[in-house]
Amino acid sequence: MLLSLRSGIDADIGWALNRLCRLCDNEQFVLKTIPGLIDALFEWPEWYANEGYKEHAEVTSLFSPNRSRERRKRHALESLFILRNAALNEPNARELGNHRRTKPLVQALIHNLVFDMDENAEFLLHACELLQAIAYTVILPPVLLPTHPNNLLLPLHNIADQCSNRSLIIASFDAMTALFSNPQNAIHLTETSPALRAAIRYLPLFVDKPLLESCLNYLYVHLSQPAMAKATLLQPEMPSTLKLLVSLLLSEQVEEVVSLDVGGTIHTAPALTTDTSRDHELTKEEMDDLLEKPEPQRCYDWYLPNSYLQ
Repeated sequence: MLLSLRSGIDADIGWALNRLCRLCDNEQFVLKTIPGLIDALFEWPEWYANEGYKEHAEVTSLFSPNRSRERRKRHALESLFILRNAALNEPNARELGNHRRTKPLVQALIHNLVFDMDENAEFLLHACELLQAIAYTVILPPVLLPTHPNNLLLPLHNIADQCSNRSLIIASFDAMTALFSNPQNAIHLTETSPALRAAIRYLPLFVDKPLLESCLNYLYVHLSQPAMAKATLLQPEMPSTLKLLVSLLLSEQVEEVVSLDVGGTIHTAPALTTDTSRDHELTKEEMDDLLEKPEPQRCYDWYLPNSYLQ
């Protein structure tokens, strides 16, 4: 695969990149086991980040695109995709974070590519996710000039605030959250950043859980710094933001169905067991008196209420 990438033959390069795209989605895929593979994968993305994007920015025919140009763009996108997927594995992220060509590539992609062009969306998405994977090795300079290539924050702020691509917005928030998680980069937190304004603006989107989670994580980075927390809470829009957060907490609560018996203790009256009548047992004198009488006189005397029945 490495020899195919170095060959310069489009068919062989396409075969090697296609195979690497399938292999990189595996924890057992380690870049350093193939010496020279990282440098070979950087060539096409670097070409696109520095020169290729200018060619694709020109107006070309929709029905007859330049095949050679499209093929080179595909090589660059697939190579960047492999680097991004490989960086999800910790050994590869450490290897790429310490490589001399990783940070300049990410900086060139984020600075040079226009984020509101569809053909640049995938490049920027992979660049932001690659930056997120190696963010723990990135230390921003103390002073960031707006046009300086080392200023990674300005283009990320612009993507979060102005881009209409939801995936890019989430990736930019995640990348900035990872960058600011390094205490050495916390000095660049500002309460007036466009990304903070955008994060507050996206909070009402409760149904979009991934976007909402990215915004909350970015807000948490600001509030976790004591000085920045005070400055953030003093902003005019913070009361409405707190109301939104309370509404979010209420919407996330799981409704529990509870059955409550509002009736009192039921008391039942005991069954009536007292006999209202009892059988009369004839004495010997009464029995002898009845036996001597003929029928039907005997029956009449037996049923008389005042004779033998009580």
